[in-house]
Amino acid sequence: MESLGKAIFDSLAAQSRNNYAEGDYTDSAGFLCCGKCHTRKQHDITLPAFDDQPERIVRVGIVCECRKKEIEAERAAEERRQFLQRMEFLRRDGITDPAYLRYTFEQDDNRNPEVSEVCRRYVENWDEMFKDNIGILFYGGVGTGKSFLACCIANALIEKLVTVSVTNFPRLLNKLQGIGFGEERQEFIDKLQRYKLLVIDDLGVERDTSYSTEQVYNVIDTRSRSGMPLIVTTNLSMDDLKNPPSLGHARIYDRVLEMCPIRLKLVGESRRKTIANERRNKARKLLGME
Repeated sequence: MESLGKAIFDSLAAQSRNNYAEGDYTDSAGFLCCGKCHTRKQHDITLPAFDDQPERIVRVGIVCECRKKEIEAERAAEERRQFLQRMEFLRRDGITDPAYLRYTFEQDDNRNPEVSEVCRRYVENWDEMFKDNIGILFYGGVGTGKSFLACCIANALIEKLVTVSVTNFPRLLNKLQGIGFGEERQEFIDKLQRYKLLVIDDLGVERDTSYSTEQVYNVIDTRSRSGMPLIVTTNLSMDDLKNPPSLGHARIYDRVLEMCPIRLKLVGESRRKTIANERRNKARKLLGME
């Protein structure tokens, strides 16, 4: 029976022989060299005496410099592929409205530069924001960019592989109404707490009923007890938020203000109106209507 020592020797020798590629050559010392980068593809190692085999020198295959670079590039490409795959999963999982996916800092027209800068710094300092449970309240007139900047933050954090959910209050209420009452309802609300950041758009546009008020409060209160950040956008003024029309609204607004110590007011003309005017003017020009 072949000894273990001889089997190891033969295996290493075979590995060295199989390291040859077209264009390779042997240098003056007898080592196989890469025909591309001209570095050695073989190395001598000393095998100690083992079993019935004496100590001996074995020439084994090694990776040349250009192959090392190829392996590193392949590894980096695979890591990049896995990163993009994970990021795409987080986007599909957390952002269901395609419009929200288009809102990024690269698209910012800088109409409110100071607010935009705060949003960028929030992303840069996310670890501290998350640790201290710091949320943001965006408020101001219709179309001033509240949803845009909230989603800029969300998309930028997803690029850091942070779990984020972006939704709006009408969608949440429709979902809860469709579920009905019972464990399934609470499971849905609890699921929102799996995300490190929850962004809820359009506080105040939901139907003004006792049912809606109670459900909104339940979502906000559950988030508060999770100890994780919340971002809310609203068309309501700060005066509206501090002087609510009912006790039910007071509970909601008080909790939102507590969770969102960063309050950012956006001003200016409606972006939607500006975009609509630009599209209209472009169309009129193309159709010869000017």
